[in-house]
Amino acid sequence: MFFPKKNNLDLLRLIFSVQVLVEHASIHMGVKLPGFIEHFPGVPAFFFISGFLIYAAYLNAPGVPYFKNRILRLYPGLVFVTIGGLAVLVMANGWSVLHKHAGELFVWFVAQTTIGQAYNPALFRDIGVGVMNGSLWTITTEILFYILVPVIVGLERKWPCAVLLLTCVSFATYVLAPYYFISPIYHQKTLYDVIKLTPLVWGWMFGFGILAVKHFDIVQRNLSLLILFAIPMLAFIFLNGQGSLFGVTGNRLGLIYYVCYISIILWISFNCPCLRLPCDLSYGIYIWHMPIINAVLSLKIRSALIVLLLTVFFAAISWYLVEQPILRLKRFSIKQI
Repeated sequence: MFFPKKNNLDLLRLIFSVQVLVEHASIHMGVKLPGFIEHFPGVPAFFFISGFLIYAAYLNAPGVPYFKNRILRLYPGLVFVTIGGLAVLVMANGWSVLHKHAGELFVWFVAQTTIGQAYNPALFRDIGVGVMNGSLWTITTEILFYILVPVIVGLERKWPCAVLLLTCVSFATYVLAPYYFISPIYHQKTLYDVIKLTPLVWGWMFGFGILAVKHFDIVQRNLSLLILFAIPMLAFIFLNGQGSLFGVTGNRLGLIYYVCYISIILWISFNCPCLRLPCDLSYGIYIWHMPIINAVLSLKIRSALIVLLLTVFFAAISWYLVEQPILRLKRFSIKQI
């Protein structure tokens, strides 16, 4: 799968990870941010970019290389930040907590470093915000999407419209599930609480990324026009758009607003001058910012600046000492021009 080698996807991933960091730091540190920031949420953008890059990666390196590359990219940093979460726990409650709750912490560690990132034991409830790394729910969604990509490609061979159909089904679930799947199924957890961690709810955002790859020839021919989507996008923001079509705030964006949003992402990615980054801190910033917030709150410090500086510091450690060395084992999997 071919798309321009010189692009700003890495830059955008960094910007979106910083957006999530800044938003969460402001909330938990009591800092008021300009309202426009919430109209450009990082998570929906990440899902679109993942759909674009991961689908292309599978087409160019299917089978074992695909899964090896995904594991090498995600799990070393995930293991490292989970160890960091244990360090925050020890800092808050002392070394004895490791012995007293060894079994529970073992289950938590395994969950964090496999596919159960949403699991949060009760022993974390009195630390910081009460959830050690709540942002990692998106990692669960990402991993499930990675697993589904080969299935989606297989379905496409029989039904060429499979991606479009699955995208529509996911969007329908995204719209309806919060209203219809609300009966408790386990304690106070509803069916929606479960499926909102999966591509069943968020897959339509990945689906747009896949569709952008499949029809990249059309996208490329019209790149210069995509900036025009900024006009309706700004209009929706000004009018405070609401609902499943025009919503402009947070992760639950409206469909039409989201189309405008990803059009601008594509325009910046492939039509603007390429800005090369010396390192890739986006993943580290995303996975480290909540443990850092919890650590800072445990120390009775309320400083967004300290959170920002420490997050970037640990993201850099993660990149240079963990992620980058492991990525040297990764097979280059996306053919670019």
